[in-house]
Amino acid sequence: MATARKKGRGYEIRVSCGIDINGKKLGKSKTWVPDKSMTPRQIEKELERQKVLFEEEVKSGICPDNKIRFVDFSKRWMDEYAKDKLAIKTFTRYEIYLRRINKGIGHLKLKDITPLQLNAFYRSLEAYGVNQKKKYDKDGNLINGGRLAPKTILDHHRVISKILSTAVKWGLLEKNVAERADPPKVPHREIRYLNEEEVRQMITMLDNEPIQYRTMITLLVYTGIRRGELCGLEWKDIDFQNQVMHVCRSAQYIGNKTMITKESKTKSGIRHFSLSTTACIMLRKYRQWQIEQRFKAGDQWCECDRLFTSWNGQPIHPDTITNWFAKFIKRSELPYVTLNSLRHTNATLMIAEGTDVCTVSRRLGHANTATTLNIYAHALKSKDREAANTIERTLSRYA
Repeated sequence: MATARKKGRGYEIRVSCGIDINGKKLGKSKTWVPDKSMTPRQIEKELERQKVLFEEEVKSGICPDNKIRFVDFSKRWMDEYAKDKLAIKTFTRYEIYLRRINKGIGHLKLKDITPLQLNAFYRSLEAYGVNQKKKYDKDGNLINGGRLAPKTILDHHRVISKILSTAVKWGLLEKNVAERADPPKVPHREIRYLNEEEVRQMITMLDNEPIQYRTMITLLVYTGIRRGELCGLEWKDIDFQNQVMHVCRSAQYIGNKTMITKESKTKSGIRHFSLSTTACIMLRKYRQWQIEQRFKAGDQWCECDRLFTSWNGQPIHPDTITNWFAKFIKRSELPYVTLNSLRHTNATLMIAEGTDVCTVSRRLGHANTATTLNIYAHALKSKDREAANTIERTLSRYA
């Protein structure tokens, strides 16, 4: 049975929840403050109603925990939810975000967090020097003043929102206030890619580069797979006879000198697709070169089925190819593009040549065609204009 006692301008309503293993009484409480216009008789009747309502809330499990702090619940969330539900790389990234989040709002009780406090926290992340991974330009100047990018701040907001949403689901909160907060908007950025002529130029330039890098870059252009998927490829994934490649795993660096291999768990992530004759010839030559390297390394070679390895057969670090490509582009006359731009280049060229969106989406490993349509709207617009011109030409014959 709920009890009530006068406290300040209102009443503290308390419901007993039994005792813990140490014999300590457990209970939940809330404060109810009557309206100033209410008479003593109205207050008495409403207080009884509030007692009944609060007792029902406690029994049904929807009563919020009034004392738990964000920092304490976030630790519990990481242990009981994130560890099992999130990919290792995502989990590691969330740990980094939560260091900043808990410094800013960790001391607050879940029930006390407001949209205004969250907005103030997001503004604090926009301050100079917040980004610990500061980047400098070629003249040694700090890029963007060491501030976090809007996209990174938005990611912090999403972590907070996910944690508060779980607190609601577990009955510790009545609502997720992060839904009413205002994280920064991420400015639209046009994706970078190479056009057909620039790709031809790049492939020609690769003829003078080390065979391993030449093979990796060319394979990215021809297939559009992700960097991690490229580094996770094994020779058993290449069917030379049928000219088919099987993508089913990804090599990832999660920090702290730790590399992991993540098996694809979704239908979209696991895919088979055809390789061109050129790609197969290139891979055969590269395989012969790798066998020669194995003999040179002798007993220092680590037996591994990976296509791309370091000098001793160990799986190659994904950043190795990223860093090499950045230097390659810098010394070339090509437009500035990143390694991920090659994926965009592959998709854009496929669409430009009339490949249907479903096929493009499947080869890229997108979960649905909507993702492909959103990312490659620029390429589809040009095809839309082409379609309009085709219809006009067709109908003009009968005019």
